[in-house]
Amino acid sequence: MTRHHHVPDELASRPFLGAVAVRHGLLTPNQLRGPTWKRLLRGVYVRAGRESDPRVRAEALRLAMRGQDVVCGLTAAWLHGVWTPPPNSVLPLEITRPERAHGQQPAGLRRRRLVLLDERGGGPLEVVTVHGCRVTTPLRTCFDLMRERSLVEAVVVADAFVHAQLVSLTSLTNYCGRRRRWPNVRRARAAADLAHADARSPGESRLRMVVVLAGYDQPLVNVPVHTPQGAHLGTPDLTLTGRRWVHLEYDGAYHDEVAQHGRDLRRQNGLQREGGVPLLRYDWRHVLRERHVVLRDLAAVRREEPRFELDDRDFMRHQGARRW
Repeated sequence: MTRHHHVPDELASRPFLGAVAVRHGLLTPNQLRGPTWKRLLRGVYVRAGRESDPRVRAEALRLAMRGQDVVCGLTAAWLHGVWTPPPNSVLPLEITRPERAHGQQPAGLRRRRLVLLDERGGGPLEVVTVHGCRVTTPLRTCFDLMRERSLVEAVVVADAFVHAQLVSLTSLTNYCGRRRRWPNVRRARAAADLAHADARSPGESRLRMVVVLAGYDQPLVNVPVHTPQGAHLGTPDLTLTGRRWVHLEYDGAYHDEVAQHGRDLRRQNGLQREGGVPLLRYDWRHVLRERHVVLRDLAAVRREEPRFELDDRDFMRHQGARRW
């Protein structure tokens, strides 16, 4: 016979503090430990099956945060609207405290305590409030995420924050420059120098880094191409100029859709027919595993060999929920 577990209406859809639910007689301690409920953070529970909902996890953060707790990392990037978890991954819950704060670290912490600076002597410069949560500022969030990643992935992070107009290239460069002794800051500084405000997707940023780190000049990024009469032919992701121009496109998953594929072909044909510039198209396989194919094609089309050999360590990526 199927056993039905009691689910109070008050707890059916929202996260809650287990101690409060027990104190008010909604659940017993044994029921709370049963399969009907999932613990998200220390003392914070939700009905099983709801634990992957980003809105539920954000509300759980608000319940779990105490005193000087601060949301950081990818969770902060999500709250700032810059990042979303990959498909089939849940929103990671990252909470920290200022380095000098007292008390127990929150459950679910993925990093050491952070030095959160108040450089003006007033309020907490590196902490803002977003949807009721204390969160590291966009600039500090970007800086921390860049330092945790390989060079190329740090550029991906910087591109996203700068394109969203949450951070400027100048402020990011200056911020990194003032923290020369911080761990992994050299990588962050290098990534800030390579970042571009017009990059629109992580895949596009990674493709650009294949080109730039091989020694080719920084390409134009998302610059529209028009006929002499002013008709718009398309906006290639990247355009390498010089003696032999070439456009490059990164094809994300949506390019496989029938309608989008047709638009891609029309744009490609128009650019080559009217502009006389070849267009090379690549997908995730090329930027992650087959970068040599990109460089081989560029060398053939431009008649110009790459100046540098790529270092695979520069392209390493996080796995699972921590992937950008």
